Parts: sequence; structure tokens; C-alpha cells
Amino acid sequence: MKNNHKNIFPHNNGVFIRKQPGFTLIEMVIAITILGIVGGLSALIIDRTVDGYDATARRAKLHSSARLAIDRIAREIRHALPNSICTFDGSNCSSSANRVYFLKSTDGGEYQTLSGTYASGAIRAPLPVSPMAASLLDVLSTNNLNASANDWVVVYNTNNTDIYSSTTRRQQISSISTKDVDGSAPNDDIAVINFSSAVSFATQSPSRRFQIIQNNATLFYLSGTDLFRATSTFTAPNTPLNPQLLLENVSALTFSYVPGTQQRASVLTIDLTLTVKGEIVHMIHEAHVQNAA
Repeated sequence: MKNNHKNIFPHNNGVFIRKQPGFTLIEMVIAITILGIVGGLSALIIDRTVDGYDATARRAKLHSSARLAIDRIAREIRHALPNSICTFDGSNCSSSANRVYFLKSTDGGEYQTLSGTYASGAIRAPLPVSPMAASLLDVLSTNNLNASANDWVVVYNTNNTDIYSSTTRRQQISSISTKDVDGSAPNDDIAVINFSSAVSFATQSPSRRFQIIQNNATLFYLSGTDLFRATSTFTAPNTPLNPQLLLENVSALTFSYVPGTQQRASVLTIDLTLTVKGEIVHMIHEAHVQNAA
């Protein structure tokens, strides 16, 4: 008779039990080894994926930070007084350096060049050009001039260093008033710029234009790896006052300035490089400034 109980063994009590199948020690070691290899590969793939995401996010953040800083500089530089932009190389105003300062124009327009009287009988106050001198100047373009005492009126500035040290192109305002020119209401047709004493300007503007600036300069400069924005004064435009941090992790920064003409805008080139944990973002931007004075 065929034995059908080859896997059944007698128990001590005479009861037969079936042998249970299982893993050998070698099989368990092989399984654990395979699982370890698969787990290691999975961890490596996940780690590289996370690193790639972090690098992408870091690069995007750098790019965004650089763009915001450049846009801030370009936006402010567009309001610069013609021919007042100056890049500082450590000794004087140059064509290329890691800092730039300029005077910001808050308003402008046309001034009076004719003498005589208006229809109202009021006396005209034309621009006083050397050797003539006067204590007031009629502004023809608006009676809502954005100017106040201690601001400066600038006429035909043609030099980006002379404007900081000389008053031949600028005179300080003592007050603003209005004047009636046609003899009918309202009686504030034009603005009048008043000076504390008789003053004179170096020359006329070909387009009879004037600019209004405040009593300070704007300065952007690199200190270590940080880019700052600050204000400064006419007499020390390269000395920062109240600096504000604009951008970190700057590994290189160059401002290059090309002066313009009456017919061609000047150009400030911003060459900026940021570096963080091996990620590098390099940007070059050209900001154009109208040069009509």
C-alpha cells in the first residue's frame, strides 16, 4: 500500500501532526539583502529628487531676488536728474564701479524767458542768467509745482560732477507762491519760485526747461556681499546715510554709466551676480535715463 503520510509524524501522545513549511536562514538573509538594496536605491532616488527640487527652488528665489533689486534700481534711476548719475570707483566719479549715486528729480517744466508784464499787469520774472540776478523766477508750466522750501531748482545741468559741488546750475528755493497772468479768476495761473536773495544761473536751457530736486542724493552700493540703498548729501554723495539692506549673497556687482546727449538717453548698465550653495544667477540690465535738460 502507498504511504500517504510521509509528511506526518507521530506525536508523543500518539496524535499525528503535519510538518509546517517555512524559510530557511539563507532565504531570509537573501530577502533582507534584496530589500536593503531596493530601499537604498529608493532612498537615493528620493534624495536626488529632493535635492533637485531644493536647487530649483533656491535658483528661483535667487532669480526673483535679483530681479526685484534690479527693478528697484532701474525704477529709481529713471527719475534721476539729467547728467547727475555718477559711479564711484573709490577716488572719483568714473565710468564703472560697484556703487552709483544720483539726484532724483521730483518735478519740472518750462520757465519764463521774457521780460515785461502780463495781461494782468503783473511783472514777468524771467530766468536770471549771469551777470543778471533776481530773487524770483516764474514757472509757466504749472501752478501746482511739486516743490517746497529748501528744495533746489536746476537749469541745464550738463555735468555729473559739477552739480554736486557747484551752484552755477542749481539754486535753493526759499518759498513757492503764485501769480495772476490774465487778470481773471482764478488768480493763481502760474507758480513763482522765490529765492532768499538775488541769484543767477550759468546759462539758459535750449528748451527752457527746469528740474526740481530735493536736498539729498540716492546711493546704491555693495558692502561685502550685501547691496544697500541709502541717502546722502550734495557735499558727500558717496557717504551713506540711513542704509537699508536691499539684497544679500551678492558675489559680484558692477555699475557702468554711459552719458547721453540732449537727443540720446544716458544708460546705466547693472551687472549683478548672486551665489548661494553653488547656485549662481547672473543678470545684466540696462536702465535708460532721459537726458533732456
